[in-house]
Amino acid sequence: YADNILRLKSKQSEPPVNFIQCSELHQVTSCAWVPDSCQLFTGSKCGVITAYLNRFTNSTPLEIEVESQIHLYGHSAEITSLFVCKPYSILISVSKDGTCIIWDLNRLCYVQSLSGHKSPVTAVSASETTGDIATVCDSVGGGSDLRLWTVNGDLIGHVHCREIICSVAFSNQPEGTSVNVIAGGLENGVVRLWSTWDLKPVREITFPKSNKPIVSLTFS
Repeated sequence: YADNILRLKSKQSEPPVNFIQCSELHQVTSCAWVPDSCQLFTGSKCGVITAYLNRFTNSTPLEIEVESQIHLYGHSAEITSLFVCKPYSILISVSKDGTCIIWDLNRLCYVQSLSGHKSPVTAVSASETTGDIATVCDSVGGGSDLRLWTVNGDLIGHVHCREIICSVAFSNQPEGTSVNVIAGGLENGVVRLWSTWDLKPVREITFPKSNKPIVSLTFS
């Protein structure tokens, strides 16, 4: 919220409860949560990532409290997106400075950077089945560039999209029995699906009643 307070909701019916008061400098721009290990990550306007290590308690309204916090430094501008890939124990962060960093989720340390983005990286996601990573950055001539990487940081391929991609997500079907897709939420309200094998467009999902940007996607 505008008051720089990060709020958590523990149950659907209850109102959000104040959790962390952030400073103006560390204004939160993105979040990622690891439910079973009680880790919360926030990305800030100044490029610093904060890892909050929490524990369950009976004495607070949220039944959870911050035990300790660690700062991760690697970006020099606003963090635009964070993504936790639990099966591969990595956190991926992307920033307006064109950087994309893979962090070790267990040791909370730097692993490597995915380089080659020549403009702000605006969205990121990873496959829970293969560990492949998708990054989105602004394209020089307009629209977006979608890149696909292995979990080890090798570039598999990239595709240009005429529209701006606002969000990305991987489908997580078992490999071998199905071909997974990367879903991209576009600025014009369309969801476009690309094959994870060769990044060829598979189909588009349109919503005739809305042409607003698709800012977030998830598969359940």
